[in-house]
Amino acid sequence: MTNNIAELIRHPKTKAIFRPSALFLILAATFSTIEAQDAPTAPAPFNSTTPVEAASLSHGDKKFIKKVARASTNEVALSQLADGRALSPDAKSFAQMMITDHTQANSDLGALAKTKGIEISKQVDEGKMDNISSLSSKSGADFDKAYAKLMVSAHNGAVDLFKDEVATGKDPDVVAFAKKYVDTLSMHLGHAVALEKTVNP
Repeated sequence: MTNNIAELIRHPKTKAIFRPSALFLILAATFSTIEAQDAPTAPAPFNSTTPVEAASLSHGDKKFIKKVARASTNEVALSQLADGRALSPDAKSFAQMMITDHTQANSDLGALAKTKGIEISKQVDEGKMDNISSLSSKSGADFDKAYAKLMVSAHNGAVDLFKDEVATGKDPDVVAFAKKYVDTLSMHLGHAVALEKTVNP
């Protein structure tokens, strides 16, 4: 092809004659180039690190994560209130333990929920408000008694919830979380019961 063009330049009066087969090959090459340029880009490969969809969890595991998010957030919120307003040194000490332990548990739960594709922001917001108004209305010894009573009730429910998840949970990561904290919650319950007796002589 290049030689033909050079020949035409040297002899401008010479007619260029293309055989049909040569013309067909040129057109075919042109269309192949256009098709290659217009071909859709292949989709990106699936990212194996994408969080597991919530639909893959059992109803029980989802319910567990959401209930813990609300309850554990509430224990921190109530204990922060008690840390500043409790009269009894024992109540203040217990509140500080609750803040430390449940803040760590909440951090672990948040990471677990994100990995499993579970949205817990609604439960966290609710947990920040539960029983806050009623406890805030009290002071002195009455505050300590009300706080201790709430902690006993909360931890009775929490221990049962975590034990049930350990026994019947389906997702291994969710069950592992329950196993990690069930003994801590049982210890909290024991302290809460002792605190209630202390503030109710």
